[in-house]
Amino acid sequence: MKIRALIVDDERLARDEIAYLLKDEEDIEIIGEAAGGEEAVRQVIEKRPDIIFLDIQMPVMDGFQVIRSLLQAEALPPVIFTTAYDQYAIRAFEVNALDYLLKPIEKKRLAEALKRVRDVLPRRAEFVERVRKLAEEIRVGTPFLPRLVVRKGAKLDLFDVAGIAMLRREGSTITALTEQGAFITNYHDMDELEVQLDPAVFMRLGGDYLVNLRKISRIVPWSGGKYIMTLDDAKRSEVPLSRSQAQLLKNKVEGIL
Repeated sequence: MKIRALIVDDERLARDEIAYLLKDEEDIEIIGEAAGGEEAVRQVIEKRPDIIFLDIQMPVMDGFQVIRSLLQAEALPPVIFTTAYDQYAIRAFEVNALDYLLKPIEKKRLAEALKRVRDVLPRRAEFVERVRKLAEEIRVGTPFLPRLVVRKGAKLDLFDVAGIAMLRREGSTITALTEQGAFITNYHDMDELEVQLDPAVFMRLGGDYLVNLRKISRIVPWSGGKYIMTLDDAKRSEVPLSRSQAQLLKNKVEGIL
């Protein structure tokens, strides 16, 4: 029996990626795509998919608002979240969600998520209750930090977050790279800082970097299949990237320009 899937993401490339990865799954049938939350709710109610791949960060109506609307309509199917979301949310996903896929999506992780889908379909009521708790715990759209405290010489000062090109962890300190120079912040935990920054502007790269997408000067190929990202900070800092990181950053940057 076919598992009917709906793909929900405001980025066309992201929807195409999921569709491409699903093409070899013989028991998965893609019955539609939605580019926004309101459209997603309409399609779920109309088409009643068995599973939805749901992005979290979408304009107008985010992924959790979609969940709440479908819960109210008693039309929520199992959900696999697709996200580049913060560590707090990921910990909550691990407790309550069916599964989540970090972008860029790896085929192996998708296969693991689909196995969970096949296992959970006979127990939908259990899944709905878990996601109800998740939707209550997490709110998208909370106020983000407009400024950070940084150390300038012997003084502490407030610096506009918009002027920070990158936040870099160096041992137990986090340094802000800006057009005025590099300044140590009053933060020591990258996870704690990440959840307070707008994920539409700042993207996490591995454990040590948070990059301001609006402060990327260029991304160019380098040796060994790697890439180099140049930032608009005082030293025109260069950061090595993997191929997947470079592609994800390019997609995000194109989406905000």
